[in-house]
Amino acid sequence: MAEGCVFEPGALEEFFRSVFAAMGTDREVAAEVAAHLVKANLSGHDSHGAIRLAQYVRQADAGELMPAARPQVIHESGAVFIVDAHQGFGHFATAYAMDHAVERARAQGVAAGVVRHATHIGRLGHYSERAAERGFASMVTVGVAGAGAGGVVPFGGVERYLGTNPWAFGVPAAGRPPMVFDAATSALADGKVRVARTKGAQLPAGAVIDAAGRPTTNPDDLYEGGALLPVGGWAGHKGYGLSLASALLGGLAMVGDEQPTLAGAGSGPAGDGRIAGVFLVAIDPAHFGDAERYGAMVSAALAGVQKVRSAEGVERVLVPGEPELRMRELRGREGVAVPEQTRAELDAIGERFGVELPACRQS
Repeated sequence: MAEGCVFEPGALEEFFRSVFAAMGTDREVAAEVAAHLVKANLSGHDSHGAIRLAQYVRQADAGELMPAARPQVIHESGAVFIVDAHQGFGHFATAYAMDHAVERARAQGVAAGVVRHATHIGRLGHYSERAAERGFASMVTVGVAGAGAGGVVPFGGVERYLGTNPWAFGVPAAGRPPMVFDAATSALADGKVRVARTKGAQLPAGAVIDAAGRPTTNPDDLYEGGALLPVGGWAGHKGYGLSLASALLGGLAMVGDEQPTLAGAGSGPAGDGRIAGVFLVAIDPAHFGDAERYGAMVSAALAGVQKVRSAEGVERVLVPGEPELRMRELRGREGVAVPEQTRAELDAIGERFGVELPACRQS
């Protein structure tokens, strides 16, 4: 297992902000993206944290990411709207879209939006948490489908056709943290394979096939012509169906777009049957009668599931979103650990942009 380094979260966040500023990103966007990355690490989702900085720098160098771009609402009709990210940071564009959805849902009960021309949007659960903090239920997905557009095979196939196409749901509760479910529709998220590769670790069985279509636990095989499998094993048709639905709903972002791209879930131009985009919904419980009563009902249901008798070797049943809260508490005290390879990448990026990487301690 590769050695790592542990950073103080606040210092790491300031480093990210300074790098983004040096890339030409304005203060508000830089702060949002930096906070997103660190919160991902704190939540235990290292696949969407510090490891992604090098990717964003490469994308900016290639002209795929425009660090100075800001999103804007370009169309509204009733309860629906379209946000154009203009190839800027997907994290900020999606947060902007969710905030807009919340405000429209406050007035109308429900709002649905899409984000087009986005780059990588980070940890999906972040946006459902954002809505839940304001008392709104939500659904978010980002997906891509098409030949060569993703790294996941459809159920029964051995050729890449889908992205990891995650879904996130958030439901506010009275007097307790919300229920937040966030998961890829592939057996593993691509980012988690990256983390395993960086650490020199093997993958769980049943998640990846190699270039010949054979099962493998070697993360290198994914980047040498292999592919991810849909979640579900022998019931992988379920993960496959959810994945395809993600891409098709996200594809609403491409309707009427004169220059559609696969940004946000992949890269490159759309067309030839390829479809992709970000789709989200915000719901105001108050429009269904009594938001306080609903919040109490949700709270009681979540408390009830925690009382279900647990299986042997399991401390107790957890509510979706609870593992992330526990991890934030732990890492908030102990710091954010990154593999040595990632630390070296951060250091090189800091040198390039004239930003000093904060000190860390060996893990």
